[in-house]
Amino acid sequence: MKIKIRGIEYFYEIHQQKEELPYLVLLHGFLGRSESFKTHLSSLSSFCNPITIDLLGHGKTEGSEMHYRFAAKEQTADIVKLISEQFRYPIFLHGYSMGGRLALQIALQRSDLIQGLILESTTFGIENEQERQARQALDGQRADSILGNFDQFIDEWKKLPIFDSPKLAEKQQSEIEQVQRAQNPLWISNSLLGFGTGSMPCCKKKLNLLKMPVQLIAGKKDQKFINIMSTMQNRISSSSLEVFESANHRVHLDQPEKFIEIIKKFIQTNTLP
Repeated sequence: MKIKIRGIEYFYEIHQQKEELPYLVLLHGFLGRSESFKTHLSSLSSFCNPITIDLLGHGKTEGSEMHYRFAAKEQTADIVKLISEQFRYPIFLHGYSMGGRLALQIALQRSDLIQGLILESTTFGIENEQERQARQALDGQRADSILGNFDQFIDEWKKLPIFDSPKLAEKQQSEIEQVQRAQNPLWISNSLLGFGTGSMPCCKKKLNLLKMPVQLIAGKKDQKFINIMSTMQNRISSSSLEVFESANHRVHLDQPEKFIEIIKKFIQTNTLP
């Protein structure tokens, strides 16, 4: 379904609407789209009503020629409006990587919309100013690469160590790459400039404000994000961290069965009567 949200045509799908089940909104990562969760929908539908959204400038959702339209406050306002006007809330909200950064911003701004928060392989932002500026510079270089030669950028992006998934079937790897190459290079470039890790506001000092249940998920092979999410666990009193032994950054793809199991337990434990 497509709907105009704050001047942008967003694409989302409500995959099931069983009155007795809670709703789970899934937010994909950078270069992804709703389809990223297609293999999980059948299992998820046994205990919740899954909703997927193509985020700004990704998949079937429009982007913008102005990178500031991708800023955290802008995208947060978009999804808050979508949830509050189109979905039955409070919802459970899951975000992977870039989608996790957005989910965190949404939860901090509108806790009344969120029954439970699931964050997978994500971050609260960069606190150190020097590191922040260095990441902004890197994101700027990558944005230029996207516009200069998008196919070459994808070739290099998929080789990053965090995406090393030996157990992922060749067919799945091919499908991920097809989704990535089908994106609009200008919008993807602007997404990196406007909402890259270097540009998003660091919310580390606000983490203690989260009072809803929070499930943190990381892969054992993704040490950087284990460290980040361990910091989150220490600062969010209502959180727990699950580290998946045989997973890298894309936990939901590397260990789909256990991923579903953890989400099921979290949702069933925290569903309001």
